[in-house]
Formats: sequence, structure tokens, C-alpha cells
Amino acid sequence: MSQGASIHSRVSSETQQDSTTHISSSNTEITPPSEEEIQRKPWKFIGYKGYTEFISSEDDWFILRRFGTLNVRVALALQDEMSVLEEQLKELDESYSQRGSPDRHNGRFRGDSEDRRALTELISDKLYRYSEYPRPHSVDMELMDLHELDAFVLQQSKLRRFPEAPHRDIRSIRNWHHNHDYVAIAAEEQEYLQHDKDLICLVQKDETPLRRLIDTSLTIRTLPMWKHKDKAAADYDAEHVSYYSDARMDKTASIVIVAVGIVMLITPIWVLQAMDGLKAKLGVITAFVLIFLLTLSFAMASKPFEALGATAAYAAVLMVFTQLGESER
Repeated sequence: MSQGASIHSRVSSETQQDSTTHISSSNTEITPPSEEEIQRKPWKFIGYKGYTEFISSEDDWFILRRFGTLNVRVALALQDEMSVLEEQLKELDESYSQRGSPDRHNGRFRGDSEDRRALTELISDKLYRYSEYPRPHSVDMELMDLHELDAFVLQQSKLRRFPEAPHRDIRSIRNWHHNHDYVAIAAEEQEYLQHDKDLICLVQKDETPLRRLIDTSLTIRTLPMWKHKDKAAADYDAEHVSYYSDARMDKTASIVIVAVGIVMLITPIWVLQAMDGLKAKLGVITAFVLIFLLTLSFAMASKPFEALGATAAYAAVLMVFTQLGESER
């Protein structure tokens, strides 16, 4: 009886407290911080929420450290651990194969010695144990297995293929911190941006040299024609951050490349048909072939052999046209 009364009174008290809280919270209006407050305390009103929104708004800004030195050190440590086990197994094999040792069948696993069987099982366990179960948060280096070493080496092979992050993208992120007086994010947590040679961009783009030229030039990259109409920065970044359409830049670069290609194909034909001397025609062909090769090499993402093959075909077309013109005359 007394227990039920106490429970009832507690529930009533909690209900009353909740209703009081609800009334007080409903009467309190949530007002957003002013621009002055945001500038004074960016660590409070922007912080990692604003920083991650900024980073995720552009693939080029998803930049992280490779930790190359640390990864090499860990790889060498894993390699050394497996080398120790390999040497132990080698010593056992040699000891059982000596002339003065007891006769033992070293050509079968069944009935093998206890110590060699235990070592083989240990190596086997290290090969497969962590391939089936997630690795613990803290593992002794002696428990690192060969499977982990193989996986680690393959991971490092893929990681090494990522190129260094372009300096312009690193500079853009640094400028964001500068615009917030370097206090929106803790100073020690911004230091990763100081390791220029260790930074990689996780989203790789296959861009033509002409497209990279647009990105390199601040004047060309910030032309109004590129501006993204459907993407706007947050209010506290609106003064310093602008978004430009990558798709529009890529399309323009493609149009320019196609236009240059058409000009390179049509112009020499009309020039050659208006000329009489063979030497003069060969001079024109040579000039256009060189221009064509340079255009392929520096304006398009072509490999050297591909550029040479395309240039050879281009030169052949011009030579055929020259011969046709001579036969008609």
C-alpha cells in the first residue's frame, strides 16, 4: 500500500515537472546567433559541423593524410614478426635433419614432433584467425599474422597510388580556417594541413590538361559563367566561399577541344589546295603535324604513344590529300 502510494506520488511529481518544463520551454524562443557572435565564437557556432559541411561540399576538398612514414614502420614491424616465426621453423627443420639427431620422418605431418606441430599451428592460426573475425582494438605485435601483413601490403599498394593533393585545394581549406581566424577548429587538429607531401585527395578525377589549366588559373576558374546556381554557401561563409559547376567547366573544355580538332583537320586542307610548290606544301604539313602533336600532348589526356599514333594518322591524311591534288593537276 505504501509502496503503491509512493510510486503514484513520484509519477505525479514527474508529470508535473515535465509539464512545467514544457511550459517554460514553449515560452522560450530559440533565437539564432548574430553574425557578430558567430565571428567572435566560431568554435561554438561553426565547429566541426560547419567544417564538415564545407569539406563535403566539394570532392576535391576531401583530403586526408597518407601517414606514409608510420605505415612503412608498421609494415616493417609486421614483416619482422613473420620473419621470426620463419626462422624458428627453419631452425627446427635443420635440427631434425642433422646426422646425430634421432631418426625422424620429416616428410609427413602425421605424427610430427610436438614443438614443430605447435609452431605450424601457431603460424596457421596467425594466417587465418583474423580473416574471419574483426581485429580487436588493441593487439600485441606478436599476434600480427601473415594474413594481416598481406592485407596491409595490398592496402598500402592501393594507398600509394593516390596522388598528392593539389596545392590549390589545400590552400582553399587553409583559407577557410583563415576566414574564421583559425579558431573554428582546434589548432592542433588543423596541423594535418601542414604536411603537404603526405596529403592525398580520396576522390580522383581524370581531367584533361585543358581542364587542369582552368583549375590552375584563379581568373578563369572564378568567371561568372561557371558559377553554381543551385549551390550556396552557409551565411557565415557566403562572403568568402563560392561554388562553381565542374560539369559546366568540363563541357566547355570538351567543346574547345572538339573545336580545335575540327580547325586542325579542315584548315590545312584549304591551305594545301591553294598552294602549288611541293616544298611549300611539305612545310605546311610539317607545321600542322607539330601543332597537332603539341595539342594532343598538352591539351588532351593522351599517352605519348597514343599521341604519336594519332599524329601519324593525321600526317598520312594530309599526305594523301596532297597526292590527290597533284594527280588532279
